[in-house]
Amino acid sequence: MPAIAIAESIKKIIRQPRISYWKIVGWLAVLQLVINAKTYYVNSHLTDPVLKAGFLNWISSWTYLLQQLLSCVLVSWLCFVVFNLFYYLSACKARLSVFLATGGLLFALYLLIDQGINYFFYRETFNVFINNPLALTSDILLGVTIITVLTVIIVKVAISNDITQRNKQLELDKREAEYELLKAQVNPHFLFNSLNYLYARSLPYSAELSEGILTLSEIMRYAFDAHSMEGDGKVLLQDEVAYIGKFLKMNELRFGVGFYATFEQTGVISGRRIIPFALITMVENAVKHADATDALQPIRVHLEVTADQLVFSCKNQKKPRHMAVLPSTKVGIPNMKERLRMAYGQDHDLLIEDTTDTYFIKLTLRNGH
Repeated sequence: MPAIAIAESIKKIIRQPRISYWKIVGWLAVLQLVINAKTYYVNSHLTDPVLKAGFLNWISSWTYLLQQLLSCVLVSWLCFVVFNLFYYLSACKARLSVFLATGGLLFALYLLIDQGINYFFYRETFNVFINNPLALTSDILLGVTIITVLTVIIVKVAISNDITQRNKQLELDKREAEYELLKAQVNPHFLFNSLNYLYARSLPYSAELSEGILTLSEIMRYAFDAHSMEGDGKVLLQDEVAYIGKFLKMNELRFGVGFYATFEQTGVISGRRIIPFALITMVENAVKHADATDALQPIRVHLEVTADQLVFSCKNQKKPRHMAVLPSTKVGIPNMKERLRMAYGQDHDLLIEDTTDTYFIKLTLRNGH
């Protein structure tokens, strides 16, 4: 529904505007000063002393100053709403019906502000407009055209800057990750050969130990392979999902009957791509902080894939206060948030519900991501 989309966009504007209200106020104040300076210069050189005196009295009156202040505040607020609302709708690739509904609402708001100022401060001008529809139409079209042109320019510049900044940050993150990998990297062939040797040697003695070594080898292979991803900075979703399955399996081997987790998956994942380690970060966070010892309250991981979106969630019971919790670097989830923001922008939502007893996190990727 267009009304719902508009309401959601307005909430985002209030929480985190893309174009600052005070910047708009500053731009408009400067514009007003220039216009008033020109108007003052022209009218102060009038040859008719009566007209000149009337103008000077009006421009120095409290009524005029109030009208200028009110105009600056209201018009700035209108531009703030228009610029940010159309920015978010463009970034979210909203439907045409939403744009039309938004435009109609903002047009009505502009008309109310424009004629409201005329009614209270320029009653003669207001009466002329009421009695002359052509003059009213010309006045409205001029204002709407100016705001429309400014909106198109500002929104396009803002989106272009965001895309450029996002690409730069992604490239920077990729180079930093490659650099860190090179610093800490053990020769993967030597590592995998060693693990395969240990796996073969452990087979006669412990099937469980052998399975753990093999699973660890597969987990580490994905970690290395993910750094050789394609140019879009993404990996196959099915590889990330397989990694999650192996990670949970490794913890089952580690904790035995004291570890309970479920992983439900619906939809077709083949061919889909995703930034690496986005989903596994949520699962690792749950395993680290969860009380997974109750079979009735396991760590619940769920993945749902449709043609339009991907929804991944993870819910866990928190460990009681008396249970030891591994020290946290507190960078996993914040780092994941920033990577998601840079990679998907407005096409993703991340919901976190952190209560006394439970922790729930839900990621939604839209538009076929």
